[in-house]
Amino acid sequence: MRTAERLIALQEWTYKACCKGRKLKVPPPGQDITKYLDKREPSIFLNFMPMRPDQTATIAGVNPPNVAPSITLLIDNSMGKYMEDKRFDTYNKVHRTKTFGQQLNIQALFTVYEDGVRLPGFIDKVEADPEDFDMTLIREGTQEGLFTLLNWMDDYRDSLIATKIIPDSDMYVNEESIIYTLREDQKYPSDNRPLFYGVVNVSFNCYSEHKDNPEIRSILD
Repeated sequence: MRTAERLIALQEWTYKACCKGRKLKVPPPGQDITKYLDKREPSIFLNFMPMRPDQTATIAGVNPPNVAPSITLLIDNSMGKYMEDKRFDTYNKVHRTKTFGQQLNIQALFTVYEDGVRLPGFIDKVEADPEDFDMTLIREGTQEGLFTLLNWMDDYRDSLIATKIIPDSDMYVNEESIIYTLREDQKYPSDNRPLFYGVVNVSFNCYSEHKDNPEIRSILD
């Protein structure tokens, strides 16, 4: 199975498992804190975020805040022909040819936006006098942003473990490979608030479509 086909299958499964029906905050125009925050379903990108706005106006601009909320599925170093032995097989003296399998390693980058919790009365006061808004009516949103991000990542991790096989693909979840963490910068959690970033790493075992090489077979014959 081609890598592009696997990515499309993973993208479709990710949407159904962790994005469909989920509403997360969207950055206001110009990141203006006096504006009310809208919510929408997260977008899913393959390896790169968009370079320009799309025709549906889902992506308002090309700067990182405007792609939140989103999941970006990034391809990591993968094995063309390799599959690890499982402990159960080893104990039962079952030996499988490692070249029958491939590994596709994926980093799922989660992006959440949270610039603060607007308390009752804040929007009304701003609408009455845009030049005189009360910052005491906005609660600091670091904890809300962090918990929104972690809960979303937990749902993704749990869905991977429960699903095991990605539909319409040959991808089998290697449960032991799942690692999740906050995005790091020089070994420390990166601070890009009001954006919050998290990463879920997972390895998929795939079929390598191993076939006889006719040239080698002619030599052996």
